[in-house]
Amino acid sequence: MSLIKLSEANLKIIKSITNSTYLDIIGLIIVITASIVLGYHNTEYKFTLQGKNYVFLLGYVSIINTGLSMIGNRLVTKKNNIGNLITTCNTFLSGSIDYLLGNKGAVLTYPVSFVANYLVFNTWKKSKVLRSIDFIFYRNIVLGFFFSIVLNYIAFKYIAQTEIDWKLFFAIAIPAGITFGGTFNTARMYPDNWFMWQFYNITKLIQNLLLMNIANSAKYSFYFFNAIIGYITWNDDKKNALK
Repeated sequence: MSLIKLSEANLKIIKSITNSTYLDIIGLIIVITASIVLGYHNTEYKFTLQGKNYVFLLGYVSIINTGLSMIGNRLVTKKNNIGNLITTCNTFLSGSIDYLLGNKGAVLTYPVSFVANYLVFNTWKKSKVLRSIDFIFYRNIVLGFFFSIVLNYIAFKYIAQTEIDWKLFFAIAIPAGITFGGTFNTARMYPDNWFMWQFYNITKLIQNLLLMNIANSAKYSFYFFNAIIGYITWNDDKKNALK
């Protein structure tokens, strides 16, 4: 049963917005602008090779990565499997960037996301069926948090090798758990899975509003809006498929 009741006319408008190329462009402009305002392009990675010092402009790669993330998200919203392929490649790039920026735990957590996104891509190639919530939906959420807590504990305890800051631990593990569970469920195309992504978006939006980070707030506001229309569109498509 849909949690949002709309007239046929309004549904038609929302679905046209969901599948619009113009919304892709708007989203891309928002995330790239936010990245530039936040100074991502100024991020450098300095390293030494054979006695010579080098500077890699990691910030520009980060902006490209952010753009790919938006494109992948929008294509998945439109049920275009190329979005899952882009997201899979994007996960590898994100993990590499995070690792270079000091997140040593990325070697544990990002492979899970990479494999999960690839499995989503492979599953959608075989079948794309919109499903109602079932036992597997909840199982995937539990598995997502299990992997996140275990892997982040290993990263904090044995890779970072410092006393665990539990506030920081849960600040990282909870969003990661939502991401893992949400990705697992994307493979089965549950319309209600969009609410999983909304928990993540709301958390990041509140966080950035409290920090008065307007650029990031704009980015997550867009993701919040996209998840709403994604749910409405997928849920209506599921009802039509059952007729």
